Parts: sequence; C-alpha cells; structure tokens
Amino acid sequence: MAGEAVIMGETYRTFGQFILFKEILEDEMGHLYRAGEFDATGITRTVWLRLFDSTGMPSKEVNDAFEKGRQVADLLQAANIASGTSYHTEGGIPGMAFEYTASQPLSRLFEKVKEEGFPVPVDNALLIMEKLALGLSSALVLESGGQPLAHGFLHPALVVISNDGEGIISGFGAAESLLGLLDQPDIAEKIKPYLAPEVILTRTAGKKGDVYSLGALLFQLLTSTSLPSDPEARTAAIDEAEMAYDEEPIPDDIKALLTRSLATRPEDRFSSAADFKKHLDKLLYGGNYSPTTFNLALFMDRLFRSDIERDEADRGVEAQVDVQHYIQPEPEEEPVETVTVTEPAMGKGLYIGLAAGLIVILALIGFWVTRGSQPEEPVLTPEEVAAQRASQEERIRELAARLVEEKMQEQEAKIRGELEQSQQRIEDLQKKLQESQKRTTSAAEKKRAQEELQRQIESEKEKQRQQEAALERERQQALAEAQKEAEAKAEQELAAVEPETPPTAVAEAQPTAAPQVLEPTPAPVTVTENQFVDPSEVDTLPAIIKEETVKWPNAAKRARRRGMVIVQATVDATGRVESVKVLRADETGFGLPESVTDAVKKYLFKPGTKDGVRIKTYATVTKRYAFR
Repeated sequence: MAGEAVIMGETYRTFGQFILFKEILEDEMGHLYRAGEFDATGITRTVWLRLFDSTGMPSKEVNDAFEKGRQVADLLQAANIASGTSYHTEGGIPGMAFEYTASQPLSRLFEKVKEEGFPVPVDNALLIMEKLALGLSSALVLESGGQPLAHGFLHPALVVISNDGEGIISGFGAAESLLGLLDQPDIAEKIKPYLAPEVILTRTAGKKGDVYSLGALLFQLLTSTSLPSDPEARTAAIDEAEMAYDEEPIPDDIKALLTRSLATRPEDRFSSAADFKKHLDKLLYGGNYSPTTFNLALFMDRLFRSDIERDEADRGVEAQVDVQHYIQPEPEEEPVETVTVTEPAMGKGLYIGLAAGLIVILALIGFWVTRGSQPEEPVLTPEEVAAQRASQEERIRELAARLVEEKMQEQEAKIRGELEQSQQRIEDLQKKLQESQKRTTSAAEKKRAQEELQRQIESEKEKQRQQEAALERERQQALAEAQKEAEAKAEQELAAVEPETPPTAVAEAQPTAAPQVLEPTPAPVTVTENQFVDPSEVDTLPAIIKEETVKWPNAAKRARRRGMVIVQATVDATGRVESVKVLRADETGFGLPESVTDAVKKYLFKPGTKDGVRIKTYATVTKRYAFR
C-alpha cells in the first residue's frame, strides 16, 4: 500500500489514488473495499475497489487483461453493468474500481442467508437472475476476437445486489484472466462450482459458459448451497435438490430452466444469456410467480438492516476526511549550478534595447492583426436550434427528477417504514397461527383463535396494499408538481434565448416574425392509451390497488383441499379488469377456479405503462389455499 494516515481517530490505508475506507470482505480473489478516489481538491467519488491480491493470483495475466478491460469499460454503458470502471496497479497488485452503490456482494448475501437461516424467496431469486441475465445480454452487442463479448468468470464476488433491488456485474473484459486461479488447488475448489465443465478444461470464456454460470447462481439462490466442484456429481445434486425456502422439491418449471442451463454439453444449453432471459421472463410474467423490485429491496433491508445503518453512519465520517494528509509531496528539484558570464556594460545595454524594440514591434503587429479579424457574431443554424432545444428538455427532465426526489424523500421513508412494520406484524401473526395449530385446545377454541389470527393477517395485508397505493399516489402527485415547477424554471431560463435566423434563410423569413422562445417538445409516443402491450415489453406492470376477498366454496373447506389457482387478468388503462383467464387450477371440482375468477374481476389495479402511456396488458394473480 502507498501509505496510511490517522484521520478523526481512524487509520486509513491507500492504494494509489484511493483511500481504503472499509474492508467489506476477503475471499479467494483477494479483498473488496469501499474506497474514496481523491485528488488535490478532495474526494471525487466513492467506489467499490476490488484488489486481486490473494495468494496464487496470476497478477501478470490480470494486469495484461486490464487494457482490454479499459476498452470494454469505455463502450459498455448499460443497466446492471458496473459503471465508471477503471483499472489500476500499485506495487504489482492489480485493482479494479467501479461506481459505489449501497449494496452487498452476492457472495456475502449467500453467507448471510446461511448465518441467519433466512433463505431467499423464490420470486426474489428469479428476479435477481433476470437482472444478471440482462447485464450479460447487454454485453453481447460488443465483439471480442470476432465473437460476442462474454464475461468469462461470473463469480458471486464480482456481483453486487443493491439495497434497492438491482443486480450489478463487474469485471467485463478482464475477468477471464482469473481462470488462472484454477492452477491453485485450494482456490480451484471454491471457484469451480460456478464454471462450466468445458471452461474448467479449456480456460476459455464463451457465451454458453456464462449461461452455465447463471444456472449455477440460480441453483445456489434457490437451495442455499453451491453446486459440487466436481462436474460429474452435479447431475445428481440437481435431481435431489430442494428449495431452501420451504424444503420442497424445486418446481418443475424452474427445474427445466436449471437443467437446460446446467447441461454438461454446451450445445444442449440456452444459446446465450439473452436466450436464458427470454425463457426466464416467461416464468416471471406468465404464470406462477409475481416478483417485484420492492419485495427484493425489502428482503435486502431485513437481511442487512444493521449493516446498512452502520454503512450510512460510516459514510458520514468518510465524507469529512481531509485528503491533504494523503497527497504525496512533490519531490524537490535539485539546484542547478549556473555560470554567469560578465559582458561589457555597453554590449549588455545594446542587447536589452534590441529585445525591447522587438517586443514593441511584435505587440503592434498583433494588435492590428487582431483588430482586423474580429470574429463575427455567431448565428444559430436549424441543427443548433434543435440541439439547444434537446439540451433544454434534458435539463427539464433532470430538474423534475431532482424535485421529485426532494419532495418524496421524507414521505417515502415514512411509508416504507410503515410497510416494514406491517410486514413484521404479519410474520408475527403467522407464527402465532402456526403455534395455535400445535396447542392442545378444543377444536372450537382452536378454530376461533385461527380465524381471529387469519382475520388480523388479512387486515395487515390490506393496510400494506393501501400504504403502497398511497405511496404511488404521492409519487405521481409529486411528479406532476415537479414537472410544472421544472418547466416554469426552464421557461425563465429560455426567455432570454432568441435563436437567430441563418443568413441563407433571410429571404424566406417573415419580416414581422417575433423571436420564438424554445418550448419543450413532447417526447414521441410510440403507443396509444389503452393499446394492448405484451407484459414482456411494458415499462411497468399493473400493480394491485384494491383486492377482493375470495369467497371459497364450503364444500372445498369441508374436504380440506389444498392447492393453488393462478389466473391471468386483462387490465385496461383505467386499472379495471376486462377479463380473467385461468392458467392453473389444482382443483376443478369444487368451484375453486370460479371463486378466484369472480374475486379478481372486482380487483382495481394501477395500470401498466409503456413510454409513459397507460396501456392494456396482462397481470397474473396467484391464490393459494389450504383448508383445515
């Protein structure tokens, strides 16, 4: 490390132009830090800093790969891919920095899940994989050696899951060099579970190897255990696997996705991460599962609450660090011995006079040349006017977004806090319900207790739905107010702007035309209101605002039936249900599907949107039942 200093009671080390604020983890690849990049003006940004400094690290190969990594980083600007990536070497140690987001490394999430006994729910696991598949798919548009760009080493240590529910992949362009770690027996056992059999043998990255890595990560998210390091043992492990969340066998639809992703032969797998994502989306939005980023964010908050609070406090201290303690002093220049030659007094004066005269002559020439070539006033061309308009519109959007954030920050924190408390109450009530089923009381008392607890649970769920709807209404209202405020501020700025007519267009211009103030041009609309859009193509899916209680048939209750009904509702631009189609019904002889259909027809949704326009699309509703 370059050095260290004591600031505000803390000793921080440095790595080049980075202050190492906090070590997040140590693993088979080295260390991960939260760090601050700095210059003479102060901290310029907070970053994740991955140092590849483990024993046995092929440092030369990793350093050699950094040039490709830099080229890729300049071109890859996509969601779910680490932004602001830069590569550095200090004392022979390779390092990779990228933009910090409040998040947790996926490898740490796996450890925490085991420590807390708090498995990842299946909906959240699938949503994480969709985000990672999207990141890999975005990279396929670039080419490396004539082939679509593959990651090559999709290890949990190179993935972070943000506290607000996003998955971010780092290391594109340089990660393949880490395959050299397979030469280290102890480390190889830890990285093999995430690599395809052919990658282990050939040390060559490819898009089908990335598909295998996606399958390996999904397997661990669902089961809380990694694949065996021995590829020969993986087929049996997949066949015998159970969901960690409910200790049930992996559902057939997910197992089919896993089996194809983890096929031993590359030709039997999905063709790419994009192909994997297409099939995953069919699961997510076409049937049994209802993932939401909000639920994933809530899961992360509950799992890492104490860490999140501690990180927020630490970052407040880190922001006060005086970087002057870390700036290395410039080396003093060695004094240069000079030899003075004494000229006769007359000669010295002559030289000075000639130099002064030359300066005066040059100054006069410069003055007249400059005076005769004064630049003409710039004239805006139509293209420049259009560019100016686009710039002003972008400024309006940025200003509106900032105002919304300011208006919503306090209210959103309040409602989210209420939602978390409500979720905790629901879980407490569900525990009481389970305990009441175990107590040896009379059947009538047990039934009354269970009905009361179930009523309280439904009441809490209704409060949650109302709070979520209130949050969305607040956000929409804040957005409308902020848009108006931003437009008003932009108009004030634009009032002084008068685009001039180009000289070539003077003859065509109207002599009495007044200067026009640039107005924001509405964004082009690609869809019309209430137009049907497939769920896989919408920007936001319909969200339930008001739910109707299902009136389950008494015959099914008496028969103690247990199962699931999944329906597909067509939701129009007003949020009302036009029609309902049954996708799955475990029981059909008791009127259970009809009961769910009748209830869903009375639902009220926040409509889905595409390009900011309310549209018609499908929403999937799942109802489980277990009558005792």
